[in-house]
Amino acid sequence: MSRNLRQQARGIIFAAFRENLDKRAMKADGKGERNIFSYTSRNHLLDVINNFCNTVKDDIPRNPSELTRRHVRIFLDQKALEGCSQKTLDTYRSDLVKFGKLIGKDLDPGRVPAQVTNVTHRGAGDMISHDDLSKIIAYAKLYPSRSGACIQLEKLLGIRVGDMAYGMKIKDDILEIKCKNGKILIRRITSEIKDILSSEQFLSMIHEDGRIITPKDNSINTYLRRVEDKLGIERHSFHSIRRRIAQDQYNYYREMGYTRTEALSKVSVWLNHGEKREKMILKSYIRDAW
Repeated sequence: MSRNLRQQARGIIFAAFRENLDKRAMKADGKGERNIFSYTSRNHLLDVINNFCNTVKDDIPRNPSELTRRHVRIFLDQKALEGCSQKTLDTYRSDLVKFGKLIGKDLDPGRVPAQVTNVTHRGAGDMISHDDLSKIIAYAKLYPSRSGACIQLEKLLGIRVGDMAYGMKIKDDILEIKCKNGKILIRRITSEIKDILSSEQFLSMIHEDGRIITPKDNSINTYLRRVEDKLGIERHSFHSIRRRIAQDQYNYYREMGYTRTEALSKVSVWLNHGEKREKMILKSYIRDAW
């Protein structure tokens, strides 16, 4: 029985993976285009191919050699209809062009325009929806990882987990966080927070001297892109999640009766910024300052 396109494509990607080789030298010799040099690039391309096969399943050839620019165009057009941003569409296109180079084919269909404006993807406008964030959190719980644990804690604590670099103390149901900037933040421990703090993924980030060594923002963003592609939702960054929870916290303060200025100030402190940073918070985090 012949293998389908997905299986063959995965085989091609794994065969092209070259670890511990001089990427610069190979590219200078013209041999770099048909190789993959990092685990991140390999895994990302595997995810894109999986997404491609799921999307173009009704009009997909069985053999990679039969792939054409038309198939890539069908995929990108569908993603545009689903509301992907221009940046996401351009990334998909680049990924599939890369796969084309692995099989010696030109799969570039040209740029496909997004059907959503990029204006909302700047500053406070770049805010993930509650629905998409819920899907990401559910995935992180189902498939535990360090980055997934960081995203869950970010949502619950309101600070970057990297800000916890100098340790934490737990007393009864209170979490005392010592941050990089020297501030001490207090958070009440819920059952959700307790489960994450006692998880294997979080415990593996605690250094022997008490510091918490978390994945870098770039690593978390790479994780996010992979999860978002798997879930078929628009790509957002780690900071998009931070804006979502900032807006939710602002709404909470306003519903508690605080004025607009007071709520902005309290959100600033809650996010581990300073007091009297209302203009910055309004510009960078709060989309609806009602």
